[in-house]
Amino acid sequence: MTLNRFRSQWLVEIDTGRARVRRGRPPPGFVSACDDIARLHRIAAGAVECVGSGRHARLKFSGNFPDRGRQAIRNVWTPPTTPGPKGGRRAVR
Repeated sequence: MTLNRFRSQWLVEIDTGRARVRRGRPPPGFVSACDDIARLHRIAAGAVECVGSGRHARLKFSGNFPDRGRQAIRNVWTPPTTPGPKGGRRAVR
């Protein structure tokens, strides 16, 4: 048995060529882009999950997700940006 190191942020499933959010809140416009990619590459089924948070967020694809659509999904995904530096000294004038 293996444990997942990173928490799932959201999950989008493609079923019969339509993308649907199953968990969480993906970035705006991502689900409609997944619909377009599924139609363009004729992807009938699969799942895309975002695991991790902040700059450690990664996309994880289901085993049955076709290779031809993975790069297209990565191209439309906007990884979360990290917040600015926390703490530290202020610049002295």
